[in-house]
Amino acid sequence: MLEYVLVDAFTREPFAGNPCAVFPDPGDLDVRAMQRIANELNLPETAFVVPSSRADVGVRYFTPIEEMPLAGHPTLATAHVLYGLGRIGARATFEMPAGVVPVETTSDGDRLRYTMTQPGPRFLGTVDRMWIAGCLGLEVADLLEAPEPQTVSTGSPMLMVPLASEAALNRCAPDRAALFADPARQFLSVHAFARTPGGEPAFVARHFSPPGDIPEDPVTGSACGAMSALAFASGLIDRTDFTVSQGRHVGRPGIVYVDVLGEPDRISGVRIGGHAVTVARGRIDLR
Repeated sequence: MLEYVLVDAFTREPFAGNPCAVFPDPGDLDVRAMQRIANELNLPETAFVVPSSRADVGVRYFTPIEEMPLAGHPTLATAHVLYGLGRIGARATFEMPAGVVPVETTSDGDRLRYTMTQPGPRFLGTVDRMWIAGCLGLEVADLLEAPEPQTVSTGSPMLMVPLASEAALNRCAPDRAALFADPARQFLSVHAFARTPGGEPAFVARHFSPPGDIPEDPVTGSACGAMSALAFASGLIDRTDFTVSQGRHVGRPGIVYVDVLGEPDRISGVRIGGHAVTVARGRIDLR
């Protein structure tokens, strides 16, 4: 029997934010077994804590169909579980396929906030505006003129689509087969977002996954990191410290706290954080 903890991340309340199953002691499971368990649980992501010679903790994160090199909400969920078990302190390092990532746990009123520092962004190329607008069920005029839709990675490459309004974001009706038809594509998923008129949250976002995966990810920490880097580098926002709202379109609202590190032309990293709550505990029988 393998025990897991079900955690909702980027929320103070259960049944909101993004759910993740965390296996703190998965034993000697191989990658194939981890993937099969993730597929069986059918959550946006499932996290497995593994040994590491480079960091305090090793982690592997799987969607129902593939492993992710870096992910946000499983990192918060895993930190929440391991901190509760006394296995990490207020500062820890997590090793994942994309590299070693610092993770912090701090007090935030009546809750704890978990924060990861993602690597600096890599801007990996633009895509055709008409193509991406059509794939999202939108008109070209629904996209911002700048920055252009492009793949950005702070550990996981994702296609960023800046939209002209929240109304356009609400109208998104993605053709996922068309979005992910090219096997040579650079991106793992698609993140559409819009600037809000003022105040907080500064942005609202939606995130679309490939066929076979969860259709729309509730709250996507890794993508919000890449999105925030693009927004700051392009002048879409002139503040480094702000929040992003995601998840209400699928009935699971969440908030991501962002802190972009560096200057617009020299971003060294992006800190993304949020709260987390335990909602259930379970066992997997592998006999």
